[in-house]
Amino acid sequence: MEIRRIDSAYKERIIEIFSMSFEYFEPEESEYFFSDPSLWDYVWGAFDRERLVAAYISYKYLAKIRNRIFECRYVEAVATLPEYRNGGITRKILLRDIEEAKDRGVHFIMLDPFKHDFYVKLGFGLGFESLEYTFDYSLLSGDLEEDNLKLVSGKLFEKDEMRELISQTRKTLWETSRYTEAIEIDACSQEIFHRKALFSAVAIDDRGLSHGMMIYGKKERKMVIESFAFIDLAGLYALKRFLLNHRDQIATFEMRKMPPDFPVELLFHSRWQAGRELKIMDASSRMVRVLDPLPVVSRLIDTSPSESVVLKIKDRLLPENNVKIAIGNGKAEISEAVEDFEIEISDLATLLTGRLSPMRLWRLGKLRVGPWKNIPWGISEPPGKVRILESIFPGVITHNAI
Repeated sequence: MEIRRIDSAYKERIIEIFSMSFEYFEPEESEYFFSDPSLWDYVWGAFDRERLVAAYISYKYLAKIRNRIFECRYVEAVATLPEYRNGGITRKILLRDIEEAKDRGVHFIMLDPFKHDFYVKLGFGLGFESLEYTFDYSLLSGDLEEDNLKLVSGKLFEKDEMRELISQTRKTLWETSRYTEAIEIDACSQEIFHRKALFSAVAIDDRGLSHGMMIYGKKERKMVIESFAFIDLAGLYALKRFLLNHRDQIATFEMRKMPPDFPVELLFHSRWQAGRELKIMDASSRMVRVLDPLPVVSRLIDTSPSESVVLKIKDRLLPENNVKIAIGNGKAEISEAVEDFEIEISDLATLLTGRLSPMRLWRLGKLRVGPWKNIPWGISEPPGKVRILESIFPGVITHNAI
């Protein structure tokens, strides 16, 4: 089996493989995505002689983690023909992509997997949280604050005005949001403007500046909101007003990719009434793979604590990452000292993004010394070193906002 980079000459073959692999894949809707030149910088293929049997799409991706900007790779899609599966092809391509990414100074690979446990074995950890809300119109509260904003709405397909407003909102969110915003290649960020069934609404002030946006589709009295983001509460109330204006057209709503701290109290008057209820589903999917622990730890630590902790990292895929890192006194460095804790590279990802705090990882038995021990779940006081690590890497609200 030969692994090599491929270009757009293999576009139709890749589409064929994806069509055989993913039941939700719709080639017509993906035409712009596959036709954009920005997609083809890091596309890999596996060949049986000269027959393409697996495809792997990876692209450059800027992401903010703990408000620090990192260049990452995002793995958009991985697919293998049925007769070639379970032969380790994905692992081989991933290793090639990692090798090239590390040579270019990339520190993270991210993806939304079809199967979480498969990628955990490859060192990925669930890094960001996302919720999905489904609710009846009757649960929306009528409470509104004066927002003094204008709503602009319309189809997204090839509409320059909506493209400019959405792009402006994304730029503001990238600059100001405490969530994990990202900058994607054009093939991904511009793809929504080529989907004929999508609409958008943007709340703007009298200077034309955006305060919030939503992107949605609707069918059979149901509105599916694919993106809902607000820069301030005025933006939230303006978008809520937009939802309330659909009383006679929409019966139910589905809001996707919502942050765990979304202010439900401002949107709903109750979680249930008269047989209707707000359904909240955990839809977390974005996984993170740390490629080179030391520089990442160095950039993400809180530099104020004066005490130190030694972490021993276990990486079953990349042996060069099996190191001990002393963290404290405002720096991180490779150490030969006796470790305070041992952590898998997949769990290190959740620690670095802030999704799981050191305290939580310790209670789960993921942050330990030596063999697993039966840690009391309730009121047990954590070791002092856990508290030190908690001050260096405090837990934060994580949300993949793309």
